[in-house]
Amino acid sequence: MTSRADEYARRRGLLQLRCTAQRQRMEQSLAQIASDFGRFERSIDAVRKFRVPPLLLGAAAALALGLGGGRTIGLLGRAWVLFNSFQRIKRSILPTGSSR
Repeated sequence: MTSRADEYARRRGLLQLRCTAQRQRMEQSLAQIASDFGRFERSIDAVRKFRVPPLLLGAAAALALGLGGGRTIGLLGRAWVLFNSFQRIKRSILPTGSSR
């Protein structure tokens, strides 16, 4: 017959094993949640980067009505290339910390 102290030690060991397993499952779950939030934050950053002011949207709509769809798309494509080129030049000339 085991003594009361032996029984408590055995139960304590079992509880510690259960807690360790539970802690590992929690860490895995939290890592998955952090990964999901990372993807969400990257998508929010992309939306913020490409957000367009209402005045620019209005000007693009007026341009599309005045020039027609095909010419407007071509003009917007060239403007986008020009804008990206200037952004790259700015990043290559200015140090990373002084861009704003």
